[in-house]
Amino acid sequence: MNNNAEDITTKQKILFFAAELFAGKGYTETTLRELAEAVGVKASSLYYHFPSKNAILEYMLEDYAAHNTGAKIRDQAIYEKLKEDPTAEGIMACFRLSYPDDMVDYYLKVLGVILQEQYRNPIIRKFIIEDIFTNSENVAKLIVHTLISLEKLRADEDADFWAKMHSSLLYTFSSRFMLGIGDNSPDFTGLSLTDMLKNMYDMLLKTRGIAIID
Repeated sequence: MNNNAEDITTKQKILFFAAELFAGKGYTETTLRELAEAVGVKASSLYYHFPSKNAILEYMLEDYAAHNTGAKIRDQAIYEKLKEDPTAEGIMACFRLSYPDDMVDYYLKVLGVILQEQYRNPIIRKFIIEDIFTNSENVAKLIVHTLISLEKLRADEDADFWAKMHSSLLYTFSSRFMLGIGDNSPDFTGLSLTDMLKNMYDMLLKTRGIAIID
């Protein structure tokens, strides 16, 4: 494949629209014809860049793993963010630090695709445990420890417990999609994945925060 600027731009457009469609409609339900129409190219152009829909998904995983820096976030970056905004909103912003600033929305959509497809696609099963849940739990534990150091949470707070709660919500989202309930659709709780996570961290701050003690 020639890696000139036009090729790279088209390839990026394909990935961006694929992430949008896969996350919203589902990987299995999205056709290459629909993707080509969304990108504004002929189907032959898709095949020039990717031989199959599965190849698009594989590239997304490799790209996500290469650019997701969740395990590499410096303590100071999270410390400064939570010092500025020690709320559920601030906590969610910490997870966004895992991605390059100009690609946050794209990588969050890719994450949604990964969570949706983990039970249906063998390519994802191993990847999701090693690169998604482990990473996410490590960041969650770092957030709790940072809030303790900032004296926003009780000193005896169990970071491991809240990290497992975080993963539990990711699994809940995955299960919902398997039942045919997308992230933007009503479900048993009526909340999106982001809303559920925000509510969890809001509960952490309200029930285990220093303000409750004082």
